[in-house]
Amino acid sequence: MRRSTLSTTSTCLATALLAMAGPAHASSDAAWEEHDRAVIEQCQQASQFPDAAPAGKPVLFDDEAGMTALLIQGHYPQDHMNGQAGQELCLFLRSSQEVYIADADKLAMGSDALPSTPTDAIDGDAGSTGRSDTDGNAP
Repeated sequence: MRRSTLSTTSTCLATALLAMAGPAHASSDAAWEEHDRAVIEQCQQASQFPDAAPAGKPVLFDDEAGMTALLIQGHYPQDHMNGQAGQELCLFLRSSQEVYIADADKLAMGSDALPSTPTDAIDGDAGSTGRSDTDGNAP
């Protein structure tokens, strides 16, 4: 008799917990649009650039990382910078909606900044060895 009471209690508890959890819902398009607006607004406000503007769209990291990145572009306000253009990387923590800004002038921007193949960035200039596959010595 004791065993059935324990089993019934466990079943009732499990059922109650499942009912409270409810179904999992994916975020709607409207929710993601609102998220992107919040990221852009808060990153622009945190930027040192008076003319801060997004240099692209927000980049979502997975839920484990819990952040969204946005590249900001603008012009430095300091007199000694003479209005030089610059960029900042903004990290938006989704759980707290805090933003962190770092100088990102060293990041490449645009498709012309990308190497034609991933190994070009690692290997450097292939022609610097003086050898090529067309010189007749290729196996």
